[in-house]
Amino acid sequence: MFYTQEESAVLGGFLSSYLNRDSASDHVRDAFARFQVGLELGCLQKSELQWAEQMLLALKPLWWEEWEDHRALMSVLLKTQALLRSDE
Repeated sequence: MFYTQEESAVLGGFLSSYLNRDSASDHVRDAFARFQVGLELGCLQKSELQWAEQMLLALKPLWWEEWEDHRALMSVLLKTQALLRSDE
């Protein structure tokens, strides 16, 4: 089980909009860059999935409530958690 193209786009796009900016620390931007590579190649490590889960939870107050996006993000968060459990 892995992310679909749509899930990858939602996840990558959302995280990029908040983490790929100068106000984010170098550590966060570096972690995001590694995550993006793994996401594109379909080979995320457990640590990268845990990082994505933490970022989605930390950024949850910024999810758009007015449109459908919060549902897509919740779906991606649940998928991330399922992927983490499948590795155990």
